[in-house]
Amino acid sequence: MRSLVNALVQRIKNTPADELIIFGSIVVTTVLLLWFLFRNPAPVPVERTEVPSVRLLVKSPTPATVATSLPEETLPSSPAPLQLPEVTPPPGGQVYVVTPAADAVGWVRQGDETPNHFGDYNIYAGAFDGQVYIGAIQFDLSEVPPGAPIVYADLTLVGLSDQWLGDGGAWTVQLLESWMDDDWAQKTFTSLGWVDGAAVEFVPTLTASDLGAGHANTFVLEPEALKALEGRTFSGRVSFRINGPASGADNLFSWDSGYGTGSQGRGPVLRLVAGPAPMTPPPSPTPRYVIITSVPPTPTPGNVVTLAARLMTATTEATPHIGTGTPTPTPTATPLPPNWVTPVIIVPTATPANTATAQWHALVATAEAFVYGTPTPLPPNVWTATPVPTLPLLIPLDQMTPTPTGTPTLVPTPTPLELPTVLKGKIAFLSDRLGEPAVFVMDPDGSHVALLTNRWAYDRALELDTFSPDRSQRLFVKRYGGAYEIWVQNTADGWMWYLTGADRVTYDPAWSPDSAHIAFVSQEAGNDEIFVINKDTGHETRLTNNRWEWDKHPSWSPDGTRIVFWSNREAGRKQIWVMNADGSGQHNISNNEYNDWDPVWIK
Repeated sequence: MRSLVNALVQRIKNTPADELIIFGSIVVTTVLLLWFLFRNPAPVPVERTEVPSVRLLVKSPTPATVATSLPEETLPSSPAPLQLPEVTPPPGGQVYVVTPAADAVGWVRQGDETPNHFGDYNIYAGAFDGQVYIGAIQFDLSEVPPGAPIVYADLTLVGLSDQWLGDGGAWTVQLLESWMDDDWAQKTFTSLGWVDGAAVEFVPTLTASDLGAGHANTFVLEPEALKALEGRTFSGRVSFRINGPASGADNLFSWDSGYGTGSQGRGPVLRLVAGPAPMTPPPSPTPRYVIITSVPPTPTPGNVVTLAARLMTATTEATPHIGTGTPTPTPTATPLPPNWVTPVIIVPTATPANTATAQWHALVATAEAFVYGTPTPLPPNVWTATPVPTLPLLIPLDQMTPTPTGTPTLVPTPTPLELPTVLKGKIAFLSDRLGEPAVFVMDPDGSHVALLTNRWAYDRALELDTFSPDRSQRLFVKRYGGAYEIWVQNTADGWMWYLTGADRVTYDPAWSPDSAHIAFVSQEAGNDEIFVINKDTGHETRLTNNRWEWDKHPSWSPDGTRIVFWSNREAGRKQIWVMNADGSGQHNISNNEYNDWDPVWIK
């Protein structure tokens, strides 16, 4: 070995310098190449597993919006793909696959201070820790042609957590009556729990053995449910609730809502197979009225004036800052659904013979207005319309007393298309200052707040906000993939096109009076902020900028220089704010201890 080394050294000494340099370069290059190959071996091909992406469409629920008594959930980490059976539409028909919006799916809980938990990743149903949970889902059917015959439909729910699933119990899914669709975002446990609120109950009833995390429950709608669904194509929405065990030991199950941090991205899916829409819509179905009578042990009042006096006393006691507050509801004290009516008998009234009789008739008319209100339209068993008192359109807050006043007028009266002049330029909004959500109006500076006794004007103003000033086009929100986009549609021929919202959530569009700009809400920044887009150029401008707060529901002033919206910034409550059209000058105009939301500037 030593002789070999000596020979190598002698050879190097005798080698010319230029050859030695070349040889050294080859040696160094070879050593570096071997080091690299051993340190970074060639990658081994592996099969790639595609995992469905989950887009966070709403904020994760805060600790206050989830059941504080529930333990931390253990959720499945790798969901299996959802497989639905193939369906084939009839000639000229189409298959529609719809999912609920983020703020239209979730759950409510008995005795909760929070109205609902829509936007949570769970759809709870059952009982836990002595409280009852009800699941709630509403679907947007605006893409289905009104009146199109529904020949097939199924609803699929995917289980999310069976951590608190007990033995026994039953879970039912119900398609709700159309009047239950209203004010969906403000639903409470009480308003969702109407006994008469269900139009159709699906089969089969689910038991604990039918439920499980990652397990899909599919309900194929039967003819009665298909007929009910067909009627909802005119209103463009349909709602469902899920009831579970309401008593006994803890027995709670949750399905995936499709939203939030804990979702597996497999929310409720409603599939409809529709035939071609008829040329003319079918007549509206006759309302189903439930006639009710007095329930013992309350003694029957001698007359309506006595009854009105009792109700006024109860109203005074329940009014905040006046009485002791509304007592804790009991099952018999639950407010009645709007289709529950008392018998109405209308007879001609003779001309009073003297002043005392006239005063008595006026007192009776006022009391009837307070007790019964004005049914619009009247039940089909009422044939003669006679003067009955109705409340004025506006009641200022400083004049709201337990004593009602009424002015005789003939009923029924058709809902007008034009908004009352007295409301033009005012801001209408929803508020919980009377307990349940009600519509109020105020001046643009926040003064002269008054109760709107008939909300048709508010609903009409909301509708008009989505139309161009000349009514030739309308705005609507359409789901595409994981995004909610804003689209425009011609009212004459139905032609529609994309405006904005790709790869994000956009909603609450409102057209400016000059027809050139559209205000809307976007979750592009992670929370809800208000933007404005130029309809022709597509240029967008962000108007609000907060860290976590919500700024929602923009509406333009009649002259287009200002925008009203609601925000939960500052105190955390929903309040009405106004800003200039460029986003400057943002200020709170409601500024109270209640929640005020969803404003619209009446134009």
